[in-house]
Amino acid sequence: MRKTVRLGIIGTGAIGAAHLDASSGCTGVEVTAVCDVHARRAQAAAKQHRVPHMFSNHREMLSSEVVDAVTICTPNNTHMPIALDAIKAGKDVLCEKPIAMNAQQAKRMAEAAKAAGRILMVAQSARYSGASEFAKRLVESGRLGDIYYGKAVWFRRSGIPKGWFQDRRQSGGGPLIDLGVHAVDLLWWLMGRPKPAAAFGVTFDHLGRTGQGMGGWGVGYSPGKFSVEDMVGAIIRLEDGRAISVDIAWAAHTSDLFWVRLLGTKGGAQIQPNVVLYRTEGGVELETAASLDERNAYAVETQHFADCVRRREEPISPGSQAVVVMAMLDAITASARTGRLAPVRAT
Repeated sequence: MRKTVRLGIIGTGAIGAAHLDASSGCTGVEVTAVCDVHARRAQAAAKQHRVPHMFSNHREMLSSEVVDAVTICTPNNTHMPIALDAIKAGKDVLCEKPIAMNAQQAKRMAEAAKAAGRILMVAQSARYSGASEFAKRLVESGRLGDIYYGKAVWFRRSGIPKGWFQDRRQSGGGPLIDLGVHAVDLLWWLMGRPKPAAAFGVTFDHLGRTGQGMGGWGVGYSPGKFSVEDMVGAIIRLEDGRAISVDIAWAAHTSDLFWVRLLGTKGGAQIQPNVVLYRTEGGVELETAASLDERNAYAVETQHFADCVRRREEPISPGSQAVVVMAMLDAITASARTGRLAPVRAT
């Protein structure tokens, strides 16, 4: 493998543009090709970022020998087929979250990568923030004791993304699979990746289906009928008795809100929107805020991916772990549909 990883970006929409920007600051990474089914958009991205090769068909990119690895930034329903093509072509893969439409697809991708000896990493960017890295070290140090509950709330006042996000056939779901995948993954990872047992969830679509709460993210086109949820509330019971809880909304009649907290037997921690440590010392309740330098999580994860490609090391967010995360989301979706507790089937 070359010292410089030649990276191809597949999909040059909103998230593809973010990856192109992030890659420019990475060491030992050169974006040598972009690909988009909309040729004009690919041409514009190639010109803006001075990328030498442009394609409108990902299979042509994969067979061109101008890339060593690819970043997949396309609609969710295309993640699996593109990743399988890339793995078959001998390329390492960084796939945007969610890794796939469901756990079954994710498992196929992870098994294919393992069989071919290729790296499959998922762009779970929340794992790569400075706050998350600090929280991971804090948990592993034992200062919080045993973490028994993880909670995330992510509400947007008007944040329903445009285009394919609103079409279940292309996206696989609404804020659960879009934002909830970050929240569930982060909490599960921070808690040591315990085995999940079951989930209960409720979903709503009151605003989205009436045209309210639309935001600015995504590529603007009409997908037709709004066919996903705009809000989800869920709790995941872990086999060891602990729990993960999330409340996620693309749109709701409330202020924007994002916070993530861990509760432990010796202390607690807030990870977002800022890092705060809660402990009791000598009968005195302490609340300590931490000041951390902000960093571009997309750039950090891209650098990590390139380093793993060169060293042939397993990444922090491998596809194999994403299978379990998707199984938890699948169980939440199943529970919301039936109104009953649903088992998490990750294998």
